[in-house]
Amino acid sequence: MTDDAVRSRLLSGLLQQRKDMLQRRIIDGVDVELHFDPPDRFMISQSAWNHVQSLDIVPKIVFAHPEIISAYPTTSLYYRGMSLLSRKRVQQMAGTSVAPWEDGRQKKPVEPEKAGKVACLYNCMISSIIEGSSDWTLDNGYRNILATMGIMYDGMFRNRIGKIVETAIKDRIVSWVKAKGIVSEDAPDIGSYRFRDGTIMNFGAEPDIEFVRDDQTIATIEIKGGRDPAGALERLGAMRKSFEETPKGCINFLVAGVITPEMRVRLEKMGVVKVYLFDDISRNKKSWEEFAKEVFHYTIRVI
Repeated sequence: MTDDAVRSRLLSGLLQQRKDMLQRRIIDGVDVELHFDPPDRFMISQSAWNHVQSLDIVPKIVFAHPEIISAYPTTSLYYRGMSLLSRKRVQQMAGTSVAPWEDGRQKKPVEPEKAGKVACLYNCMISSIIEGSSDWTLDNGYRNILATMGIMYDGMFRNRIGKIVETAIKDRIVSWVKAKGIVSEDAPDIGSYRFRDGTIMNFGAEPDIEFVRDDQTIATIEIKGGRDPAGALERLGAMRKSFEETPKGCINFLVAGVITPEMRVRLEKMGVVKVYLFDDISRNKKSWEEFAKEVFHYTIRVI
């Protein structure tokens, strides 16, 4: 299955869950009397307030109230979507991460000050959106929520694809070495594989794959499958830290989901890294064989 197919299936499944509607039901169920008067106290513009009133919409369905966000932090997902803000942008503008609120990790009520600050941010943006449309309706708000969720889930996919790539590479390497008869018959099969010549192949986190012979690390493979170019240098930084901890003479391999021009320049300066693109070695049989030969024949020398 291609990355696009995986992405489409993942996004479709997540959006069909309609977590925003669950939060809408929570908001509907809040039966305490909420005071929005005066609206500008919560950064709601008078014109936006008047427009929502003219549509006979209950204010809490459009505008965030600190008491709701404080008592039910997950509702941030609904109001943030209405305001077309990303989690990152909320943190930058309000100085508070709403990720634990929306993910359900915030078990206690949110501090009133934080809830108020975030609610005001949402209302300011929602007011601006309403004022910018001559015929804004609640359906417009729902479309904004879905758009925001789609962007968020797309980001989740970009992060998740890295783990998918890591698993795919490790599984294929295991299948390949077993097919070549390299693995010792009595070798353990969980996280560590002993080859017939005594070399140990360890699966871990940093590095992802490590080859050890006579208690010395002779080669490593880092797998950075993330596709988001914006995070490429961050992934390179984590990889570089791992490689710098390897002993002198160790050969380090990188399997990457994407290589940006700046990333390529920095890799060339490092000089001790052999780089492969995941798409090349996963979709092209010849490229995979060249990668495997480079690792196991020329570097590890077990075949």
